[in-house]
Amino acid sequence: MVIRYLNLFLLIILFGCGGLKDFKSAREGNNLNFSRKGLTEFPEEVFFNPNLKVLRLYGNKIDSIPDRIGELVNLEKLYLGRNNIHYIPNSISNLKKLKVLSLQYNDLEELPKSLCELPNLEQLLLNNNRLKTLPKRIGNLKKLEVLQLNFNGFEFLPEEIGQCSELQFLKLNQNNIFEIPNSLTSCRKLRELYLSGAGPILTLPEDLCSLRYFEVLEVDRIVTIPNCLLVQQTTRLSIIVR
Repeated sequence: MVIRYLNLFLLIILFGCGGLKDFKSAREGNNLNFSRKGLTEFPEEVFFNPNLKVLRLYGNKIDSIPDRIGELVNLEKLYLGRNNIHYIPNSISNLKKLKVLSLQYNDLEELPKSLCELPNLEQLLLNNNRLKTLPKRIGNLKKLEVLQLNFNGFEFLPEEIGQCSELQFLKLNQNNIFEIPNSLTSCRKLRELYLSGAGPILTLPEDLCSLRYFEVLEVDRIVTIPNCLLVQQTTRLSIIVR
């Protein structure tokens, strides 16, 4: 009870009565939404609730994620798209319950290895950054289902991508990819692969034909598509050529 009133007192000091009203409107249960508020850093009140499950800070001017992010051990969804973020602290590995991490439209040039220590991560959204490589430990993300890497500077994917056994949707549009590793065909649940404008890819792994759930392939005209995939196009596979 004392802590509760202390937090309330701090909010009044930080934001005044009007700011407190804004905070209450941004808070719903264990969800916080501070999207499009012109913020340059994480608000202090984010850390007042250790049971926080969903945090939205979309469309601000934040340039880094604070080390204190590791305190939010119950966080399940973190939306940080359309900021200026260039740094992710190693403490993010403390978010063992995190399922969704959205970092689209930021200034990231590299990802820390600690990002691959999130055992429950299902969606990793990294479109429109300046990334060139994925950590080799990406294969540790055993529950990853959605990986979005559109509009970056990737030249290759690590072989360890094949260890993401739950991967279903992989988007690589508009990159500089030279080849798709054969290990990707170890992702037996892969459903959709997007490679439009992904780079000077000339061929695709033949073993893509063996993927039982493969439904959508989007590629450029210059890519040689394995004949077995062309046959499957008439049955269960949709091939989109840009």
